[in-house]
Amino acid sequence: MVDDNNEVIGLVSYKEVAAAKMRLMNKQEKRIRQIEKAAEQGKEIPVNDRPLESALKGWMKQHVQIIEARKTMAEVENLLLETDVGCIPVVADNTKQLIGMVTRTDLLRQHRYYSSLHYHNKGFSDSIAARKPIIELRKKLKKFDIENE
Repeated sequence: MVDDNNEVIGLVSYKEVAAAKMRLMNKQEKRIRQIEKAAEQGKEIPVNDRPLESALKGWMKQHVQIIEARKTMAEVENLLLETDVGCIPVVADNTKQLIGMVTRTDLLRQHRYYSSLHYHNKGFSDSIAARKPIIELRKKLKKFDIENE
């Protein structure tokens, strides 16, 4: 998530979405039980005007690891492994301005499509920002990929 200035303020992952969905289902079940209990006792059914959903800001991770675009893919990989997160927001150098995301999947693709690249290889040691043309080319070439059977 970013604020009005496009500065990173948090992150919502699948884990947070799953937790929010489970909490919402629990609230719905609790409300149904309250209505059923009131109906059985002949009481008036309680009215609850509060929305079940809560704001996204309440579910996001607020203290997230970010990485600057000048960092290399090797540094990103080390950070992903050290912090055990699935993605890291990429920000412009010396700012918190979001310019992209790097995920574990991106790193797996990196190893699959560029298996000959090693950390001492210039292509892999370039900064994230410098790799943008390669990433764009990979997207264009992806339509020609043939899946292994």
